[in-house]
Amino acid sequence: MRMKLITILLFFTSSMFAQEIVDQTINSQVEASNVSIEIQNKIDELDIESKKIYFDYKDTLNEFNSLKNYDDQLSQIINAQILEIASIDDQLDSLDSINIDILPLLKRMVDSLNKFISLDIPFLIDERESRLNDLDKLIIRADVTTAEKFRNIFEAYQLEANFGKTIESYQGFLNIEGNERAVDYFRLGRLGLYYRTPNGRETGFWNTNTKKWVHKGSSLDDEIKYALDIANRQAPPNFIKLPVKPLEK
Repeated sequence: MRMKLITILLFFTSSMFAQEIVDQTINSQVEASNVSIEIQNKIDELDIESKKIYFDYKDTLNEFNSLKNYDDQLSQIINAQILEIASIDDQLDSLDSINIDILPLLKRMVDSLNKFISLDIPFLIDERESRLNDLDKLIIRADVTTAEKFRNIFEAYQLEANFGKTIESYQGFLNIEGNERAVDYFRLGRLGLYYRTPNGRETGFWNTNTKKWVHKGSSLDDEIKYALDIANRQAPPNFIKLPVKPLEK
């Protein structure tokens, strides 16, 4: 009886010990499983983070490449602009050299025109002298191109040249024997310049030899009046006897 009891106790004790070992094993496995889950979670998190880092890197790399391409293009543009600036500088240097030669030439052209007008018959003096003054001011202006200066001087020469091919009538004033009188002028090209008072009592012409006015009273009234009518297109062209510069022998 005692032996059975001891055997039962031993069996019970062994069973309890075995159960304890099983429980410990199960607990260990559970703990190990939990650790594995945590590790896997960490791995998953690291994987997600590594993928995010990778994609961020790819985005950064693409952005870097785009910026590099832009920088290369910008560098090309800047280099091209540097070359263009250098070319413009060379052109400006060349233009400065040209201006050094041209500006004195323009001044001489204006001076020659001034001298020519002073020796010419005295028609439209105020208008022509005003044009010369404008040219003198123009050629020293820094804000006007050389081409524009030359164009204005050339136009002035053309105007003066055209005066020799045309006839013209215009009104003005003339000092006749100490009195300022309103007169009608008739210009025959550059051959002659004539005047007539509105009442026809005073007429005359410019003597190109003496550089003085010759007053003829009313003796040239009919001729000058008809010449004025022709110039104003109020009469057809016709032969008129008017004193002109004598031919040099």
